[in-house]
Parts: sequence; structure tokens; C-alpha cells
Amino acid sequence: MRDNLIALGLLAAAMVSWAFVAEAKTEPNINNLTMKDCVNHYRTGPSVNDVDWTKASACYQQWKVGEMKREYAELRDFLKHNPRYMYPGQSNNKCFGKPREMPFEYIHGTAGTWGYDIRIKYKDKIPAGCYETAPWDNRDEE
Repeated sequence: MRDNLIALGLLAAAMVSWAFVAEAKTEPNINNLTMKDCVNHYRTGPSVNDVDWTKASACYQQWKVGEMKREYAELRDFLKHNPRYMYPGQSNNKCFGKPREMPFEYIHGTAGTWGYDIRIKYKDKIPAGCYETAPWDNRDEE
């Protein structure tokens, strides 16, 4: 009885995992489709040897270079409007590259015989605009 339950559990796990794999295979990969189109374009017969692989590869690489240029142009545009993403730890810093307002009005210090005398006058209010969470993408903002 116990062996039957274990076998049934393994079968159910296999069916569930197969369902996930089958679902993942339904989405077409644009790289594979483009390569198939290039191979079919330069096919002269039914055999695998009847394909001009040099021209098919050049066809695919020409398409791939165009895709990469589009992706890099998008990335350059994003980084142009969001330079804080180029530096580690600054992606959520809304004040990146802007002058910050100090929390005090003045600092005065003197050195005496027995130590230092430091006076600090803090402001009553500090604007919170720079310290709020920044938007993910600034390209829509003016």
C-alpha cells in the first residue's frame, strides 16, 4: 500500500512538472525562428547538406546585430535620463547629481586649551523632496 502511494506521488509530480515544461515550450523563440527563416531561404534541396550555411549564418548575424543595436540604443537612452543606474547603490537615490541641503544653518568650532568648543545650529525644517523614493524611470518626467 505504501509503495503504491509513493508511486502515485511520483507520477503526480512528474505530470505537474511535465505540464510546466509543456507550457514553457509554447512560446516561440525569435532567435530560433529567425535562424530557421535564414536556413530555409538559402536551402537548395531536401538534405541538410543542401544549405549554404555561410550565407544562412551571415543572414542571421545581420539580423542579430540590428537587434543588438536597438537594445543598446534603448539602454543608452535609459541611462541618459537615469544616470544613477550606472553607479552601485544609487538606483533609488532621487537626489543623485543634485546639490543637497544641509540639516544645519551653521557650524562653529574653536580649539581651546582643554579641548574643542563646537556649536551647531540645526534648521527647524528640512525639505523631504530629495529623500523620497525615486521613480524607476525618469524618461517620462520633464
